[in-house]
Amino acid sequence: MLLEVRLAARRADTAEVIAAAIEAKTVLGRGHRTIAAGCGRPVSTVRGWLRAFAASAVLIGERFTGLLVRDALDAVVLWPKPAGSAGGEALSVLMAYAEGLARRFTATVSVTWIQAGIATTNGRLFCASWWAGMPNTNPPLRQALAGGKVAAAPAISL
Repeated sequence: MLLEVRLAARRADTAEVIAAAIEAKTVLGRGHRTIAAGCGRPVSTVRGWLRAFAASAVLIGERFTGLLVRDALDAVVLWPKPAGSAGGEALSVLMAYAEGLARRFTATVSVTWIQAGIATTNGRLFCASWWAGMPNTNPPLRQALAGGKVAAAPAISL
């Protein structure tokens, strides 16, 4: 099923509503009950959004930092300032990435951090389970077969 860029996978609410809750928590420091009352959603739903984003914040920050360097022509100019929290860092990097895309394709498109995040993650920006299941890109402990023989495992010092 194809989703519009304003929709998040596995979420009944639009990405804008979820993003507004995340911004209220990250930027304004509001609690989940206040945010839930403000957006007219159940407290448990808003708490789930905020927990999912917080659980994935470090991975989101790392992933979008790499994408910022790769996709933004002027990444140095857009580099986010330290935010003091993992959620703040992730949000800053997402905003910088969206700005980089907007600058790169300025003649054809305007990009928000929500659209950039949803499009890049195939709608799963707000799904903690998706970030937890990212592929492992670490090198293996043992090298593959080289010339018919197994290469020696590297020494590990403790």
